[in-house]
Amino acid sequence: MALRKLDVELLPKIRRLDVYARQSALSQYIEGNWTTAIKGQGIEFSGYRAYSFGDDASMIDWKASLRSKTLLVKEYEQEKSVNVYFLLDVSNSMLFASTKKLKAEHGAEIVSSLAYAVLKSGDGVGLSMFTDRPITLLNINMGSKMHRLVVNDLKNVNHYGGKFSFENTARIIMNFLKSSCVLIIISDFIGLGPEWPKYLRMLNTKFQVIGIMLRDIRDRELPKVAGQYFLEDPFTGEKLYIDTAVYASAYKKYVQKEEEDIAKYFKAANADFLSITTNKEYYADIIKFFKRRSLTQRQ
Repeated sequence: MALRKLDVELLPKIRRLDVYARQSALSQYIEGNWTTAIKGQGIEFSGYRAYSFGDDASMIDWKASLRSKTLLVKEYEQEKSVNVYFLLDVSNSMLFASTKKLKAEHGAEIVSSLAYAVLKSGDGVGLSMFTDRPITLLNINMGSKMHRLVVNDLKNVNHYGGKFSFENTARIIMNFLKSSCVLIIISDFIGLGPEWPKYLRMLNTKFQVIGIMLRDIRDRELPKVAGQYFLEDPFTGEKLYIDTAVYASAYKKYVQKEEEDIAKYFKAANADFLSITTNKEYYADIIKFFKRRSLTQRQ
């Protein structure tokens, strides 16, 4: 079911992702602000120095300044390079849309745009597209050729569709990636197992984890026009005949609680998290997210 829709709607657009990456506002912003957007002011705190006129006042450590009776500014050792690894969910639930674009298409555009900007900054990227296991394992590398390899994986229709297991994928990725990196997970996070928070914590002990949750409006709410519908489980194929007038309220409350829990577990793991709804343009939300993240890392 999903692969036929993918062939018609997703593949022709993904073939033009190299164009999208060069023209999108997201790529332009990240390319120009990569150091502060992802690296922050630095990863390692190195010490203090006396405040000088023109220094950023937000970098003043007021407690240390009171103790020393002089204004002191925090200093950080800037990372020379930061590799970024993308984990893109391409399971069956990502092959759904009530709008013009599938969730998987949104995810592919985000990966392509961010990867292009990271590579332009001189850092490295890698990509795994996953279902209940990694479908692709593209190791971290640098250069313009790497972006072509990323796009080639993204536009391959055979990589899309399947079951979902965050836990199994996390185990494989932890063994596959040998060095520290920023790990960006893009998924609708539908079908999570009971132990997924444990694997999220494990990932964040080794990597800097960023979660981007992509949800269609129908993932959150049933149609407002009451009626009787067939619903199908994207992973098991099981069908359920329901009346939305009876289940709409309970469904909405259940999903709200589920999404709150997902955000809570990311926060508990000290991982960053952004929620996006695919019925609106998301580039501004991602730019705001990275700006906010850079400010947090500076403190």
